[in-house]
Amino acid sequence: MNLSPATPKIETFPLERPLLRQRSRDAKLARSRAAASLSFFISGDENRLATYVAQSEPTIAMSQPVLLIGPAGCGKTTLALHLAARIAATLSLGGDATAVKYFSASDFAREYAEAVAADDLPPLRESLDDAAILVIDDLDSIAGKLAAQDELSIRIERRIAAGKPTIFTSKRLPSETRAIRPQLASRCVIGLTIPIAYPTGESRLTILRELALLRGLELSDDLIGLLDAGLRTDISVLALDSAIKQVDLYCRMNQSAADVVAVQSAINAAGQRSDIDLGKITRIVARIWGHRTKDLRSGSRKQSVVRARSLAMLLARQFTSSSLDKIGEYFGGRDHSTVLHAIRKTETLLQQDADLSRMMVEATEKLAA
Repeated sequence: MNLSPATPKIETFPLERPLLRQRSRDAKLARSRAAASLSFFISGDENRLATYVAQSEPTIAMSQPVLLIGPAGCGKTTLALHLAARIAATLSLGGDATAVKYFSASDFAREYAEAVAADDLPPLRESLDDAAILVIDDLDSIAGKLAAQDELSIRIERRIAAGKPTIFTSKRLPSETRAIRPQLASRCVIGLTIPIAYPTGESRLTILRELALLRGLELSDDLIGLLDAGLRTDISVLALDSAIKQVDLYCRMNQSAADVVAVQSAINAAGQRSDIDLGKITRIVARIWGHRTKDLRSGSRKQSVVRARSLAMLLARQFTSSSLDKIGEYFGGRDHSTVLHAIRKTETLLQQDADLSRMMVEATEKLAA
């Protein structure tokens, strides 16, 4: 008996969005970040849990915090606001623009600092305590802002005690984010933690088809498959949309129907990368490690400097087209064999050292921003 593999199940659901106070700077940010070409979410097995929670009764997320984690551009903000809108509707607050309070974590830290400077903390505290539903976006961006973290921990604890829904997004678990206090990390993970991944497989093909239809672009399954195969696997829906736009632009410029050449032009455009300056890489790594930039370019054999320098060399190899010789020359006149040894050793250590791995992720995110 022949058993053919089951066709992956693709789920689609419309995205509900909450009303947000128009004058709020944060509301404008939330709308722009949640804005997508598609008004619905398409997912396969890679986001099965997120889909289940987004379509379930909102009561599942009403008494304990919800944390959505995933890489930049995977849809965390969109799904957080969708979940907030569904909770608001359940509470009969769907038409209330004050029901959902949205903050990016970095903006909360800024407003907290301003309130402290003005000796006027009560209004900020009341806005967080009284919000029917609170969304804190990009929690990892508050790393290092310790006083703001302590304040946020207290506000979350009060919301938990009051049974008020709170939704967080973060690129990674707070406990795996450097300079996030344990008190804040522990309060964010006592409820639901939902990983969100970039679309893959059949869901990604479906998204490409829908984006093409949205733009009135006729692409055969073969061309969709060619485009999918030529694009990196770790890219967001916005990046997929950019590729479709590129195909459409090529066709308009050449007054032609979509073909292999048009698709290849989009693949080539997506694959182009402009070199990141070696100085930027060095500054970011030095800042993460707490060193000076000149330390990494020096002949210092201090262990922490050596490890930071080696990480910078690895990033230089990944993010630039610089040769090993050029990288070695920049980092204190080292030869290519020394650079290669440092890179290979760092790659091995990344598999064993959780702290180094987190530093690598943090540096990569800052370079990609």
